[in-house]
Amino acid sequence: MPIHLPPKARAKAAPARRQAATDSIDWLGLWALSLGFCGIILAGIAYFMTGDNVGASGILLGAAAVIAVVVRFGAAGDEAGDKN
Repeated sequence: MPIHLPPKARAKAAPARRQAATDSIDWLGLWALSLGFCGIILAGIAYFMTGDNVGASGILLGAAAVIAVVVRFGAAGDEAGDKN
């Protein structure tokens, strides 16, 4: 004798409120913060493990330069995309 199972629940569309919350997150800023945090951790390792002042400052300077370049040109790319 066959057993009939209840129909599967169908996926519902995400409410517009949830989509608006996701769109409001500044992903580039979040990425910049995470890269800065990683630079601090790596510079701390270089400074406290080996006592390398120049290497630690180079890591911090390199992370700051990468963040500055990406944020500068990433923001310009978003504005160009909004105009189209």
